[in-house]
Amino acid sequence: PNTGSSDSSACINADEGYYVPNAGSTSQTPCSLGTYQSDEGQTSCDEADAGYYVNTTAATAQTACNPGTYQPSTGQASCIDASAGYYVPNSASSSQTACVAGTYQPNGGSTSCYQASTGYYVSSIASTNQTACSPGAYQPNQGQPSCLDTDAGYYVHTTAATAQTACNPGTYQPSTGQTSCIEASPGYNVDSYASASQTACSPGTYQPNNASSSCYDASPGYYVPTTGAINQTACSPGTYNPNWGSYSPTDCVLASGGYYVASSGMAEQTPCSSGTYQPSTGRTSCIDSSPGYYVVANASTGQTPCAIGHYQPYNASSSCYEAAPGHYVSFQSAINQTACEAGTYNPS
Repeated sequence: PNTGSSDSSACINADEGYYVPNAGSTSQTPCSLGTYQSDEGQTSCDEADAGYYVNTTAATAQTACNPGTYQPSTGQASCIDASAGYYVPNSASSSQTACVAGTYQPNGGSTSCYQASTGYYVSSIASTNQTACSPGAYQPNQGQPSCLDTDAGYYVHTTAATAQTACNPGTYQPSTGQTSCIEASPGYNVDSYASASQTACSPGTYQPNNASSSCYDASPGYYVPTTGAINQTACSPGTYNPNWGSYSPTDCVLASGGYYVASSGMAEQTPCSSGTYQPSTGRTSCIDSSPGYYVVANASTGQTPCAIGHYQPYNASSSCYEAAPGHYVSFQSAINQTACEAGTYNPS
């Protein structure tokens, strides 16, 4: 700076960075912190503008605040770091900017905000952290202000999920925002992924178990007359059913004449064996042939009388005995033979 001279014929202009406020001054004064003077011969200093600072005395210029800092006031010797949750993207800023919803900033003095990660969200402005999506919700995108509830048919059982998971076959979920799926009830099934409901087994089918992806067809010998059945119904003794998936009691067929069905739940009828017969339908057993009669073939509906010359003393016979030599049988259905009387004979 000028120091003056012995020449008293003139006055000296104040230097840049200095000022002389009063007449008759013998010296100049340096601009204080927060002020500057870019011209000579001035009576005062200029305050640093908002967004600027002066951190030395006798400054000839002000300095812009760097990105990440700001200064809202004039005449300041420093700038302020942006607060956590805020940022300053440009130099010479007079204010800081709040991070918008979906973004956050945990640090001070930042020039930008972080986008919320996938699986996270930021719901308010000026946030210093992000929040993990809770179970039952997810977020596949960055920079979001909220999480998405799971759809019906889906679930999320962990925190910070980036995707929802489809319910497996055998399970379903009718509600949104859920952490698990529901097992199909007995009598019901779920045959596909991501189902929002279970389906009742139709007539002719049943399901005794939980978490099933299909229903069982009624077995031969059985039927299922209702929806949502957990078991099948056996055809009664005397009836049978050769088919799968029957739904009506009328699908159980009466055993034919010459046949029988001894127990319930049978898929076929049984022919009466030789020596037995059955003239009626829907029976659980066969009838033994009577003495004097026989049944030679299977599945017979009647017995046959022993012919003349033959006899049968027993039940359940498939043939008759021939009268022995010296004996005879003179009528049908005989149960024994008759010996020739004295004075008679029979060689055959």
